[in-house]
Amino acid sequence: MAIQLSDKGSLVKKWQQFLQLQGFFIYEPDGKFGSRTFDATKAFQQYYGIQQTGFAGSLTLGKAYQLGFNPDNEPVPPFINNDNKMMQWIKVNLGPIIINAVANTPYSEDWLAGMCARETGFLFTRYVNQQMPFAQICNLMKGDYGKRPGEIAKQYHGFGFWQIDINSFPVFINSGKWVEPLATAQMAITVLNGKKNYLEKKGWRDSLSESNWERAITAAYNCGEGNVQKALSQNRDIDCYTFSKDYSKEVFRYRIIYQNL
Repeated sequence: MAIQLSDKGSLVKKWQQFLQLQGFFIYEPDGKFGSRTFDATKAFQQYYGIQQTGFAGSLTLGKAYQLGFNPDNEPVPPFINNDNKMMQWIKVNLGPIIINAVANTPYSEDWLAGMCARETGFLFTRYVNQQMPFAQICNLMKGDYGKRPGEIAKQYHGFGFWQIDINSFPVFINSGKWVEPLATAQMAITVLNGKKNYLEKKGWRDSLSESNWERAITAAYNCGEGNVQKALSQNRDIDCYTFSKDYSKEVFRYRIIYQNL
């Protein structure tokens, strides 16, 4: 199948609509493959390193199908159906952002990626498999819905890919910056620094192995530095006060997957 100059009909219109969603076609789709559609197709091909023929042949359509082009509305199998694919999605879509955020910090790309997977992997996977575009997914990263003590109604408490807490950082959340992945990654680092500094003052930096030190900081991100301090003081597992009692273990498992991509 190919879509090319002078073609008309619903398939051309769907191709134009796809190009429009991708940001290459700025006109109203009309189902007529003319010069504007030709130029938009070439722009799409150039962006993805495909020979710029101006018509949509097998290579061009193959890439389009990967990006969600589905003119026949056939059932689409889940794009993310295992942890490796989830971490690959993070690497492709958030990797450069994470690298920017962790520059000149003690944190690594795989560390922030593992935390992202643990915090919102279940959430963004759902939206990716619904073929939502990345920008839309960013706006939907709200979690921890419920009613905390003192609240009169249920509400979201965690925001962004790293689930910044609204009670702890209301100014940041209310500013709307949580929809920006870089801003949220940078805020996650600010949170981690607070946990790290507290645990350092308690003397744990010198008494823990490097791995357990990183686990302690990670666990504190989830359950609070005071609870990690309590766990360590009681000689209990670092994760004993975290959600499901496995937060840092899971983050480290995701880190290993990310490192091996």
